[in-house]
Amino acid sequence: MAYTSTQAHLLDELRRIDAILDAYAETQQADTTDNRSEIEPETVVDDPSRIPLALPEASREEIATLTDRIEGQCNQTESVSLRLRVLAETFDLSRRHLDVLLLALAPRIDEDYTQRFERLHEDTALSRLTVILVEKLFSRTSTEALTAGVLLGSDSPLREHDLLTFRPAPDGYESERGRLITVPDRITDYLKGSDGVDPNLKATLADHSTTQDTALTTHEATTTLSELTISDDLSDRLNNCSVTAGSRRYYWYGPAGTEKHRAVETLCPTDYYLKADLRAVLDAGALEGLSRETALLGRPLHLTHATAAVTAHGATNTTLESVFRALSELDVDVFVTGSESWTPTESTTGIDEIIEFPYPSIELRQQFWESHSSELPDDVDPAVLAGTFRLTHGQLRAALSTAHSLADDELTSEDIYAGCSAQSADGLGELAERIDPDSDWDEIQLRAKTRRKLRLVRTHITQQATIYSDWGFAEQSTRGTGVVALFEGPSGTGKTMAAEILAGDVGMDLYRIDLSSVVSKYIGETEENLEEIFEAATNSNAVLLFDEADAVFGDRAQVSNATDRYANAEVNYLLQRIESYDGIVLLTTNYSSNIDSAFQRRIDHTVSFKQPQQDTRTAIWQEIFPEDAPLGEIDYEFLSSFKFTGGQIKTIGQTAAILAAEDREAIEMEHLIQAVQLEYDENGRVIDPSEYEEYQELLYKESEDTEADQTDVRDDERIVSTERDSEDDIDFDSKSTDEQTVDDTTETDHDLEVDPADNDDVSDSAVDTRSDDERESADEPQSPDRTPEEIVRMFIDRLAMGDGNGVAELYHPKAAIDRFSRKDLVRLKQGELSIVSELKQVREDPSRVVIEFVQEMNGTEETVSYELRLDDSVWQVFNIQRTSNNHNRVTE
Repeated sequence: MAYTSTQAHLLDELRRIDAILDAYAETQQADTTDNRSEIEPETVVDDPSRIPLALPEASREEIATLTDRIEGQCNQTESVSLRLRVLAETFDLSRRHLDVLLLALAPRIDEDYTQRFERLHEDTALSRLTVILVEKLFSRTSTEALTAGVLLGSDSPLREHDLLTFRPAPDGYESERGRLITVPDRITDYLKGSDGVDPNLKATLADHSTTQDTALTTHEATTTLSELTISDDLSDRLNNCSVTAGSRRYYWYGPAGTEKHRAVETLCPTDYYLKADLRAVLDAGALEGLSRETALLGRPLHLTHATAAVTAHGATNTTLESVFRALSELDVDVFVTGSESWTPTESTTGIDEIIEFPYPSIELRQQFWESHSSELPDDVDPAVLAGTFRLTHGQLRAALSTAHSLADDELTSEDIYAGCSAQSADGLGELAERIDPDSDWDEIQLRAKTRRKLRLVRTHITQQATIYSDWGFAEQSTRGTGVVALFEGPSGTGKTMAAEILAGDVGMDLYRIDLSSVVSKYIGETEENLEEIFEAATNSNAVLLFDEADAVFGDRAQVSNATDRYANAEVNYLLQRIESYDGIVLLTTNYSSNIDSAFQRRIDHTVSFKQPQQDTRTAIWQEIFPEDAPLGEIDYEFLSSFKFTGGQIKTIGQTAAILAAEDREAIEMEHLIQAVQLEYDENGRVIDPSEYEEYQELLYKESEDTEADQTDVRDDERIVSTERDSEDDIDFDSKSTDEQTVDDTTETDHDLEVDPADNDDVSDSAVDTRSDDERESADEPQSPDRTPEEIVRMFIDRLAMGDGNGVAELYHPKAAIDRFSRKDLVRLKQGELSIVSELKQVREDPSRVVIEFVQEMNGTEETVSYELRLDDSVWQVFNIQRTSNNHNRVTE
């Protein structure tokens, strides 16, 4: 007859223990003398698992019959899990081990056993099982007494798997043999029939986990394979896994939120499974305890966050190989999931499948949104959502849930986009500056051509699903499906503002990368910094904005030393990383010609931002003042005649507001004229009062001598008068004059967009954002009295400060050397550049001097020669050459 419950089996086993104790008690009462001679065997048994009971033959036969009956009923029981038998099979317990376990358990089931143990011990202090009683029950000789003690030894499975606990012996007894033996709470509860997880283990893991409520939990397996949103290939692999028999071992990896966790449920052979955070398990040193718990419950085990063990983990030095080895004896399925790929060593055996769960493709994301199209507002296109936001399956579901929580009555497109944006990872927060867009298309003045190109970039971002998935362009591409756009043009012309508007329009976060914190003089560190940014951006659904991109994406140099070689390695790395990146990258530069040609081929869109024409400047002036600002009579036509960028116009407007606030009156033309003059002063430009017509009297007094001063300035870069636009004025950019004329004569109403926040770009017309040291260096006047040696030292000093403007002033107008790029200047500023020898003139004539010396760059010395030529009686740098490859100092 089969057992109907595990409790029925346990009670039957305890009745058998009753029979053993009763027979032993009767033997003690019948003969108080040593009765071992009556049952003395001919052969001594030294195997603790086969040692006989120390009872008379009749009693042993009676108990053997009872044991056989119990075993027979166990064999007939199929529909019920008999936990005592599970315990025995899991931990390889013999019948004698079970007897000891049941003797220790009995007082925890029934308090009457405590009195029976006291009588058997003939001592009220010994109310539990002891080594003394075990020896009496299971040994007939002194040799067998030692063998019986092995049942409780350190190598016993009862001790090895913590199935027993020992309490100190009472006073007057040997510390070892008199210890009180009992069964831990967890084993007791388990044998009684509890289905819960060990509370002590759960609490221990919670103490070592950042997510205490999920450190160790029981989950119901409800997901089916057909419910997973995965590719057909991945579905086929999982289907093949499901037909594999026996206990299986899996490692699945991919980004958080992919279907790897739900896929565990599809392969579970039972209704419930255990889920534990492997990080907490390793930190707590609880892998063995978790293994025991898994074996007891007989449920599949899912270990999450396995990235912690892909490499050696902390002080425990536990690797993923050792985790699988520690769990190899479990007769249940083990699923280990992480974010990183892993290749087991040859010593790791028994891994059934290693499967990648990648980000869902655009097609799968589109399927998700289409399946929920009934919940979406009419103005939200599933294809646009799928192409814009690269979300995992978990993030897709969370995005929709978040949108519903944000909605008042009905879902709006703003709710949907906010829900998607909320799922973006915040890993970029410590690596870049997050910019909150606060402008839209209506607030920006654009030329028609610039507007069309920006709209094209927007469409490329939002229609990726149609382009790459529906129309199959992804199959033709050998690079990633990301979008790379270059915004080029002078400072203050709106590049950063355009990036803000673009990101805000598509509903994505915008992060500006601080290149000064990225570029490093140490070998390999720049690549590491950039890789960290790209990795964080992969999960962020953010637009990356590289301001002054030529500092990192600049031309590769001809390799003449180790510095050039490593600099080129950085560029090569970036070429590969940009090519494989699937996100959105915006690059801004004042000098598009400085961008490496290989990068140019990887740029999808180039948008040119030009100096605004007068009608555009008029519109900017009219929009620059807030509604609450008190305004007097403003001559916008006159103000727009000055060729300022949008960024400069914003600065002038704020300066005028400061002056007006000081006077406690409305903003008038006198404040604006003074602000204009301050802007010119800041940039070292000269004021011509005659150009101010009826507003001359509003100028500062020190401007009265400006007209005379103009005749002393030698070229247009030193003379910047307040030129006025005429009908045929032309704005020049990097194009040829003919090309520019076409642009300016065909585009009048929609001029260049202006970015008030873009003042950090560097150009001849920009606001000077250099440090005080750099400005002081650059402002040193060039004089015919300066010697060539002084010019060289000044040139090196400015290079060491990364002062591009200051260096540019020392070049000869017809210099034969290529100008230092922005990337070069960043490196030089972060490095250590100095002159380490005397300057020696090796050639001298009235208009040409060659100076040779040794310079040191980051610990490396080399001999260089500077050729200087006169221009308007001023010595300037014409050429620079390395004259030797040795590192010896030059001496006279």
